[in-house]
Amino acid sequence: MVAKKQKSNRLIIGLDYGTTYTGVSFCEATDIGSRVPHIEVVSNWPSSYTKVGTTEKVPSEIAYLEDGTTEWGSNIGEKTKRHMWTKLELEESQNREVAKHAKNLARTGQKGSKKPVDIVSDFLAHIRGHLLQVLDNRYGRDLWTTLPIVLVVTVPAVWSDAAKDRTKQAVYEAGFSKAYFPKLENTMMTAEPEAAAIFMIKELRGSIHEDKLKAGDGFTVVDMGGGTTDIASYKVIRINPLVLEEATVGNGDQCGGSFVERAFFKFLEHRLGIQRFIEMAGCRSEDVPRGLLTEGMIKLVQDFIHQVKSVFSGTEKRSLRLPWPLSLIEEDKAAGIRDGDLFMTPEDVQEMFEFPIRRLYELLMEQWQRARENKVKIKQVFMVGGFSESPYMAAKLKDFVEKNGLRSFKAPHAWSAVVRGAAVKGLEGDNRAVTKRKCRRHYGTSCSKPFSYRHHQASDAFIDRYTGEKYANNQMSYLIKKGQDLNTSKETHAQDSFSASFWPGVERQCTWKLFACEADEAPQRSTHKAISRVATLTVDLSKVPASCFEERTSPSGRPYSFVLMEVNISVKSSLEFFVTVNGKKYGTLNAKYD
Repeated sequence: MVAKKQKSNRLIIGLDYGTTYTGVSFCEATDIGSRVPHIEVVSNWPSSYTKVGTTEKVPSEIAYLEDGTTEWGSNIGEKTKRHMWTKLELEESQNREVAKHAKNLARTGQKGSKKPVDIVSDFLAHIRGHLLQVLDNRYGRDLWTTLPIVLVVTVPAVWSDAAKDRTKQAVYEAGFSKAYFPKLENTMMTAEPEAAAIFMIKELRGSIHEDKLKAGDGFTVVDMGGGTTDIASYKVIRINPLVLEEATVGNGDQCGGSFVERAFFKFLEHRLGIQRFIEMAGCRSEDVPRGLLTEGMIKLVQDFIHQVKSVFSGTEKRSLRLPWPLSLIEEDKAAGIRDGDLFMTPEDVQEMFEFPIRRLYELLMEQWQRARENKVKIKQVFMVGGFSESPYMAAKLKDFVEKNGLRSFKAPHAWSAVVRGAAVKGLEGDNRAVTKRKCRRHYGTSCSKPFSYRHHQASDAFIDRYTGEKYANNQMSYLIKKGQDLNTSKETHAQDSFSASFWPGVERQCTWKLFACEADEAPQRSTHKAISRVATLTVDLSKVPASCFEERTSPSGRPYSFVLMEVNISVKSSLEFFVTVNGKKYGTLNAKYD
């Protein structure tokens, strides 16, 4: 029975769009009384196998059919081509395997003209539609549409700011807006490991595991998903109420569970031979477009995931039925085929897990070294995410952690810990549970400085057309340093004063560019290969009062207007900006991410 709506009631929605699976949580919260809200996870996802599925997540897949309609999630036919792994395409990293996959999708096919953000938006529109039905059934449309709503969207902590912005864009275009949620008051983003950490600590409180952590202890969260592995470490400041501080700069990589399937492709090509593999898959193993598999490959990969990867503990022999015409092969000892079945030894499957495991070990060693440098003692490692459900992966991680003198613990509801934590984050706000975060990269702006022959290159020299003085271009001015503590209660973490000059009659609009550097030591020139442009801010100053401008004259006697302003930057789970002139917010600001 739903409690009567009170003035302080509100609805919290958590959205965890994952590489392989997507989850949604929600709860009704009130400021009145001490009742702890029950977090519900949507589990009645549509399925073509049964009328309604009963899992906590739905496959992050969408198929565009020839009749112009779409199928999504578990509703996609067994042999229907579909878009998978699309989340990773939101992160346009050209030096990673997923970049190759994105090119393959664009080259080979299905709705190839669609951008990744549009494909993600189309999929999330189905998620939104199903969520609306769930809320109608749970609360009644007349009630829930009157409740203030907070939407919390999870993103990988290791993602670039541009990828986070594309996620936000896809979520909005999918209808997670006031168009469908009339009382939506706030959409906030949170890092996936942070959401998992908050939920996990809440769950441990009052349980038999409550003594695992106490004030002063450090712990590491390993979020092993389908595409990415995200690692973050925290120091417990207080248990009740929960207060955490990020202990180190988090790390991670694209080395999640789906890379086991990529290794399976290579194994198939080696066993079957190049010609047989190409006849089955349509290309070499390194070029297989995950979103557009052939009919035979779709079924084979699904069987591999469910019959091998998900249940493998390290010692079992496995076999898979090959698609026609390979299923007609009676026996091929060299290929390990008998009566149309492909046989795999435990060593074969272990090799498929090699890259995700090796990269995970490297990331953990980096994380623990950073913690030691920051004088934080890590005592516990918590495993969350879908890939942690793999018996083999969980066992390998547990063994590695314990060999390094730490304790390991698989979090309750490991598969849905992130989406449950998103709801908890919405209940507590952005600055209550985690009071400090570590900045994951250097942020700064490219500027001009008075030219010095000792410090600047001659190629950067130029004469300012307004003042006639000699300056050096392409110089970095860093505003926030990598590893810097960021207080979550502060509205602004950095400010940059910059000026703009305008000739008479020229539109009063200017741009400001933000740059970032992942390296520990940041270079001083903005053209260095380690520095990348994050976003370009376009500032409209047309409504700034004339009194805020200073009238000046150039060396040639030409009059111009000069204004000094400040860009204010907030580094939370995503970047936020606003511009002030003489301490007041003026005009409009548009941020375009690269």
